[in-house]
Formats: sequence, C-alpha cells, structure tokens
Amino acid sequence: MATKRKISIRKILQVFLTVVVSAGCIIAIVSASKIEDHKMLAGIAVHIKNDKKYHFIEEKEIMDLAINNRSVDVMNTPVANLDIKTMEQVISADPWVANAQVYIDNDHVLHMYVTQRVPVVRIFGQDSRSYYMDGTLSIMPLSENYVYYTTVVTNVPELRDDSAGWALKKQILKLVNTIQADTFWSAQISQVIADTAGTFELVPVLGDQRILFGDTSAMQDKLNNLFVFYKNVLNRIGWDKYETLDLRFKGQVVASPSMPYSGPVDKAVSAMNWINSIVETEAKNDAKDSARADTKTGHAPVVKAAPQKKVDKAVAKTKPKEKPVAKATLKKAAKPAATDKAHHAVPLKAKKTDNKNNKEKSKKQAKPKYVYPEKSH
Repeated sequence: MATKRKISIRKILQVFLTVVVSAGCIIAIVSASKIEDHKMLAGIAVHIKNDKKYHFIEEKEIMDLAINNRSVDVMNTPVANLDIKTMEQVISADPWVANAQVYIDNDHVLHMYVTQRVPVVRIFGQDSRSYYMDGTLSIMPLSENYVYYTTVVTNVPELRDDSAGWALKKQILKLVNTIQADTFWSAQISQVIADTAGTFELVPVLGDQRILFGDTSAMQDKLNNLFVFYKNVLNRIGWDKYETLDLRFKGQVVASPSMPYSGPVDKAVSAMNWINSIVETEAKNDAKDSARADTKTGHAPVVKAAPQKKVDKAVAKTKPKEKPVAKATLKKAAKPAATDKAHHAVPLKAKKTDNKNNKEKSKKQAKPKYVYPEKSH
C-alpha cells in the first residue's frame, strides 16, 4: 500500500508569509509612487555644456522651448502629468542643440542637460544666404547672440539633402579640417571659394595670388608643394611676381606671372603713333648732337641766328663811317700844338695838359671799331 505524504505546516507558513510580504511591498511601492506623482516640481535646472566657451544658445531659450512656450503650467502640474519625452524632442529640434536630456530627480527638480553644436565652417551660398556647418554636416543659422569666427567658404551652391549635396559637404569639411589642423595654413588662408564641379580656390592673407587647389585629393601634398614654393621662390623674387598658382598637377606648382591688361588696339592709330614717335626721337637726337658740338667748341648755342646776323651787318655799315672823322679831328687838334711850340704863345704846362686832354679825347673817339658779325658755328 502506498504511504500517504504528510503535509508540512511549516512550509505552508513560509509560502504564505512570502506572498504577504511581497504583496505588501508592491502595495507600498504603488502607493508611494502615486503619492509622488501627485506632488509638484520643486525647481528647474538648466545645464548647457561648454557654455563658458560658446554662447550660441542661452538658458532663457531652453526655458522658452521646453516650459514657457507651452500651454501647461509646469510648476503647478503634478509630476505624473509632465511629458518629459516631448520636452527632449522640442529642445533637440533646435539647430544649435546637438543633444538634450531631461529628467526629474528624487527631490522633484527638473533637470535639462543641453550640448551646443560647435561650427567648423561658415558658408556663403550663391543665393546670398549665410550659415554655419558643424562636424556632423549639420546646418545652423547665424546666431543672434554670438558671432563665431572660423574658416569662410564662399560661392557654395545650394546644399540639398541628396547625394551631390552630401558629397560637397564632405569635401568642404575635409578641406577645412586640413587647413585648421595646421597653424600656418589656418593663419594664411582667409577664404575658400567653391564651385559646382567640386573644385576649390584658396584666397591667401599674404599675397594677391589666386591659388587653384582643385579637388580634395592629395590635399597634404598640395599644401606641402605650396609651402616649398613660398619658401624657395616667393621669398627671393617677391610676393607680387605671380598672379596665379596652380596646385592641381601632381608634384608641381604652375605659376603664371602677373601682366598688366592691354585692351584692343586700333591699327591706324598705332601706326600714326609709331610714325610720331620716330619723328620725336629724331628731333631729340638732333638737339642732343647740336648741344654736344656747342659744348666742344665752347660757344653757347644760338637760338635765333638769322635775326642776329641782320643786326650785326647794320652795325657794321654805320659805325665804320665815324672812324675817319675821328682821325681828321685828331690831326687838326695836333697842328695848333706845333705852332704853340714855335711861337711860345702858350705856356708849356698848358700845352702838356692840352696835349694830354687831346690824346684822351682822341683815344675815346678812336675807341669805336668795326663790329664784325659773329660767325655761326
């Protein structure tokens, strides 16, 4: 016969006590949670990461997004009725917010942790729009509170959410990161010009050259070649020698010299100018030769020779007629002096003085001579 099993009262009591205790704990927790859910918020705390370095978004803007602009009075609403998930979504939707976390602690304080986006490049589009882009290829509008200085890329076509737009964004970000990683190029390159073909042009701070960079392939080699060209060529011959520097070819820098622009030339006018220039040069050469001949002979060049010759001839014709008259007067004056010697009518002293006076008068009257015309050299 089968033996009957004895029922253990002890085990029954243990199971009963376990069930009762568990039920009591569950009831206590549920009741406690219901009590907590009916409580109100004790406060709100906003935490913005890297807020000391960047000020793209402020605490007031976070409060307006999550609390102030909502129809529900958060401070007078039970904790159980607060939609924390919606608050996170609203804050994360802001273009300047990279990440947002919202929760309520045991002290009934609402905490909002926000991480700002940091722009890497400022873009100026072909449609005159300007905006920022960060390292995750996210687009941010210009901040009303803060201006951030970074690398500028201009002439950028419209960046759509398609494969071409994402490819151009990646190229821009790759080039800008390469420039910013080097202290020299981050200080030397002030602007990057893009086009629809995916090629770029660099605008330097020192120098007026156009630097044709091409695409983003072998970027480090292109920058190294340009640095060597700066060091070994431009430092020696001058920074204004070349107008265009082309880096698109492997292992070399193609430099184009700067030349002034010359417009279209009229052939008839240029021919006349050529003839006039020849005539002017010949006249200048003749003037130089005459000046050299005058300096060798020691005479100054005569500007107007013909009128001077006419005046000289007139003087030569008039003045020689006076010379015989002067001689005759001198002879007549000399005769009374001889008679004075013979008859002793005049004292000797008076005779000497008269002779001296007559001689001086004769010298003065005989002074005019023939004036010969100057020979023209």
